[in-house]
Amino acid sequence: MNTKHHITATIQFEKQFWVGIFERQCNDELAVAKHIFGAEPTDPEIYDFVLNHFEALRFTAPITLDAFTIQMKRMNPKRMKREVKKQMAKAESVNSHSQEAMRLEIEKNKKEKQYNNHIKAQERKQALFLKKQALKKEKKKGH
Repeated sequence: MNTKHHITATIQFEKQFWVGIFERQCNDELAVAKHIFGAEPTDPEIYDFVLNHFEALRFTAPITLDAFTIQMKRMNPKRMKREVKKQMAKAESVNSHSQEAMRLEIEKNKKEKQYNNHIKAQERKQALFLKKQALKKEKKKGH
């Protein structure tokens, strides 16, 4: 069994902080992690981070590269030209697969949080209902 491991680190300035995006690729699976450095890291600081803190990075669940599909939709040519111009102005240096993996992980976490909040709300409603029922029974018994 021949496995290929490939790790890529991209350090870029986002809004007000320097952010490192680490991609871990094993065969046809991709996992991504993001770390905020704050001030601009020097080369020795990045090297030290990779040596000492790489294991602490929380990578997304591995996603197969075959899972990414290209969606094509019909668009007005002028609008398409504007969109292309806007994308070229951004000049994103991060691999689109890693961006997609991070977006999927964020969506997954969001859905989990919504589900957990829903369960907690149901439990609160049930507890309140039981409390009201107990008060009704207490009232009916008399003082």
